[in-house]
Amino acid sequence: MNCSTRIFLFLLALVLFGGCKQALAIPEGMSTTTDLYPEGARVTFSIPYSEKVSFELPATFDKDSIRPLASDGLTVQSFSVEDLPRPGWIPPVLAELKASIDSKKKEKSLLEAKTAAITQSFNLLSGPLPKDLKGPEITAYIETARELREKLGTEMVSLNEEIRKTDESLSVLMDEYDSRMPENADRVLSISATLSGKGNFLVEGWTSQAGWAPSYRMDLESATGKIDGKLRAAAMQKTGISLSGTLIFHTTIPSLSVSPPKLTPQIVDYEEELDKSMRPAMLGRSAVMLSEESSQAAPYAPPAIVRTLTDMSVRVEGKTEGDGTVAEFTLGTFGMQSEVAIVAVPLLSKQAWVTAEVKELPISLLPAPADLFVDGNASGKTVLKEQGEGTAFTAAFGKMPLVTAVREKIVKKEGSSWIGKGRLEEGYTIDVTNGTPSKVTLQLKDRIPLSAQEKITVETVTVDPKPAEQTNQNILTWKIDLNPGEKKTVRVVYRLGYPSDKEIIIQ
Repeated sequence: MNCSTRIFLFLLALVLFGGCKQALAIPEGMSTTTDLYPEGARVTFSIPYSEKVSFELPATFDKDSIRPLASDGLTVQSFSVEDLPRPGWIPPVLAELKASIDSKKKEKSLLEAKTAAITQSFNLLSGPLPKDLKGPEITAYIETARELREKLGTEMVSLNEEIRKTDESLSVLMDEYDSRMPENADRVLSISATLSGKGNFLVEGWTSQAGWAPSYRMDLESATGKIDGKLRAAAMQKTGISLSGTLIFHTTIPSLSVSPPKLTPQIVDYEEELDKSMRPAMLGRSAVMLSEESSQAAPYAPPAIVRTLTDMSVRVEGKTEGDGTVAEFTLGTFGMQSEVAIVAVPLLSKQAWVTAEVKELPISLLPAPADLFVDGNASGKTVLKEQGEGTAFTAAFGKMPLVTAVREKIVKKEGSSWIGKGRLEEGYTIDVTNGTPSKVTLQLKDRIPLSAQEKITVETVTVDPKPAEQTNQNILTWKIDLNPGEKKTVRVVYRLGYPSDKEIIIQ
């Protein structure tokens, strides 16, 4: 295929396919209100009154969900929705990207035209010598042809490299274009209505090509216990049209929840009679994920959370593009005062936790993941459960690697008088260490077994030092002051008595 033929076909393609691009018919003055859910969105279109109304929506909206809404003073005399083909439609948000793709395609076609011309020149230079050449003219012709072939060869190499780079750029642009293109982009929904009366015409439609997710950022100031919070929303929709105006973010209560570290009681029972369904759950692992967002200080603008029996929602003004791009919104900021504690539970981890307890929440909390920070530094990530205003709130803000609590079982010596059938003496030590440059007060938590049977006895032999608290489930809490670099040891010994014809299990 020669150069002129390629150029002709390229121009023909532009005429044939470029002419198919059409914009959707959107009434002047139309506005939207969008109710966003974790998966899907309900969009209400408000259209200025006219006796005859017609407009188009992308086929990313569910045709069966398109319906008129009741409006005071307005009567809908007829209403119809048609699913029609619309080849070549390009969402406005993708117009610039499509122009870049067309420009790259044109650039590639021009480069290929040049290579075709060079190939044609090569063919001419490789043909037989002109018959009218004689003597020295033949030598001069051959030398000139050789120099020209070298020049054309160098130019061909350069053109091929440019074509390769253009292909790479074009591939990247096409991949992005395809990923951002809505589904069913070659079809539209044509909506028509006949109206009488006055007022705006409201039409509702549902799309599954939308969704949002809430998240929190909480920054704890360890010296004062002050917590700066921010509620955020990450929203996206891929309908093919921009949705701007009022955005209402809805959420429901999920089953997933995460709590601060909590030590469960340890049960001692007969092995064959222990109901496995009643055993405490196994201790889980904690995961820490870091975020590098900088903190935002007061003043606060608390999120206005609307609560119903089945839903909570937050309303903002904003805009989401229709190509799947994630839009970030700040739904509100808030502050709350907490009591900070350093808690060590060596059965869960040798590293201590930084926890914060709020007596009464000043706002309601949505169920959402939260990025946690201590004194401006990323400390962890958790999932908050739904909580109402005025309730108590406790969160673990991460671990302190330099404050440790290591638990070691006490090994009994042979011949101990309290080891034998029907009796058992157990114990452990906990070494707590403060590796920070500041004095800390550590809340150390551990446990001794709790009897599940009348004939099983648990006797405390040694608890040194004495705990500040011991619950009826035998959860022990010590409050230990540690100077910088200081190490202290806690020692616990207890005895178990049980019928000698039974085997016991400690779970």
